[in-house]
Amino acid sequence: MSDLTITATDVAPIEIFEQMTGPAEEALNAGEMVRLATGSGKITPGNATAAAEARVIGMAIKTADFANDSITVVKRGIIDVGDALDGMDYDDAVYLSNTDGTLGTAAATVSTIVGRVVPVWGSSTADKALFLDLPANL
Repeated sequence: MSDLTITATDVAPIEIFEQMTGPAEEALNAGEMVRLATGSGKITPGNATAAAEARVIGMAIKTADFANDSITVVKRGIIDVGDALDGMDYDDAVYLSNTDGTLGTAAATVSTIVGRVVPVWGSSTADKALFLDLPANL
């Protein structure tokens, strides 16, 4: 499995179908996959190392500079993640990685598909974007 590198400043929602806003448990970057912290209910990075960590609720589309900073999380939608998907094919599954907040190209310890690579058209050639779809994780 290879982790995908997402630059926070490249993260841009193209179309949002479902989202939520809440306080961050800690500082985190746009583009990180997040879950709810069970003790506080705040938003914190998730990973695929254990079932509880893998219960991600979506992707942060705003950077939280400090704890309690308000962020928006997209659970279902199409997100531009810059060049992170360039090495993948359209319709490839995108997985949650064992690395906190990170996506990967293959299943990790807890196999969690968070979305697929989809084409988005702004000109005569398609760009690659992430179709994030997390209803199965709740």
